[in-house]
Amino acid sequence: MSPDELKYEVALGSRILEMIGLATGIRSSMGHVSLRDPLNPDRFVVKGRGYEIDVLRRMRPENMVICDLSGRLVDGPPGVVQCNEVMIHACVLKARSDVNSVVHVHPPFSVMLTVMGLPIVPMVLEGIGLVRKPLPVYPHTALVTSIEKGEDMTKSLGTANAVHLLGHGVTTVGKTMEDAVMNAWHLEHQAQFNYYAKSIAGPVHAQIPDVQVEEFLQWRPLAEPHFQEAVARVGKVNTGGSMWSDLRERAAKLLSEG
Repeated sequence: MSPDELKYEVALGSRILEMIGLATGIRSSMGHVSLRDPLNPDRFVVKGRGYEIDVLRRMRPENMVICDLSGRLVDGPPGVVQCNEVMIHACVLKARSDVNSVVHVHPPFSVMLTVMGLPIVPMVLEGIGLVRKPLPVYPHTALVTSIEKGEDMTKSLGTANAVHLLGHGVTTVGKTMEDAVMNAWHLEHQAQFNYYAKSIAGPVHAQIPDVQVEEFLQWRPLAEPHFQEAVARVGKVNTGGSMWSDLRERAAKLLSEG
């Protein structure tokens, strides 16, 4: 991907965070998604700070900035600098070669449960694998603006796909931008149902048993004989990515409209 193509993708990702409710209302300017440059892995594209109107649903490719893994600004539009918490992205991408995209948002249900010290457990199918084990918590609320804080948060993340920032937000990662964004969305979806369960039954409530989690994670699309027979007749079948494709298409349409 060229730098311009990367900027376009990150602009779409920024708008998608707003579309799926992770950066709306009072949180409209709070959040960012980054994408590593595959041709220059020591650089990444992310939204900046300093726009005349700084909300994610207005982000355009030309608004994006390029940074290095020290968090330094490499390129960007006039009057725009790195986002405040650029070190979230720089430190994670530096430490995790398996990660190509990082998302940081402030989802309310995830934040609320973390402050209350209540772990998010499997309650619904979507995102079940993400919360199978308790997610790590970075025990600080202050913005991650320094390299020391970025490295500290990255240590809390470890090898997980998500980390809570106490009273602040979440950071999720992925091999692709789709993975990182969907992890953030799935985490908040699970947190919302955890909140409902705790409101009904208290802090200790039933959850999906781990044996059932494992049963689902072992499932493979179209593996059964009746599906295999159909695939042999109709050819290759797309069994994933349709939701992300829809989100990208909708974000691209909005971007083309202004």
